[in-house]
Amino acid sequence: MKDRKNVIQRLRARIKPESRRYVQKNMDIAQQVRVYLEAQGLTQKEFAQRLGKQPSEVSRWLSGLHNLTLESITKMEAELNADIIMTPDRARDRFNHVTYFTVHAQPNQRYKPSPREEELQRMVASDDPALDLVA
Repeated sequence: MKDRKNVIQRLRARIKPESRRYVQKNMDIAQQVRVYLEAQGLTQKEFAQRLGKQPSEVSRWLSGLHNLTLESITKMEAELNADIIMTPDRARDRFNHVTYFTVHAQPNQRYKPSPREEELQRMVASDDPALDLVA
């Protein structure tokens, strides 16, 4: 067991930092698209149809392991009407304040967002500047 851990540690140490960042960014982008799809009530198949792509291609895109191009990300953003990636400067301009939520929950209690929280989540998912969050 100890040898196995050592082998895994040695393999991880050989991964270049840029490769680690690349994989993480791909996974983050795929996860963000999944969040938008769920928020908009779309399936991957419906999303693929809207993009004019085969469902298998969109599935590859959302695996987090596909080499996404800026063009494919932009197509997804246009179809979802939302930013998938955003530069720090643009994020600062758009979200120049912070909204905090306090959630009071007991162990094993399911969290259900309040209507106001759901509204804020929809606003965050929208690319419409008129819907930017206002504290």
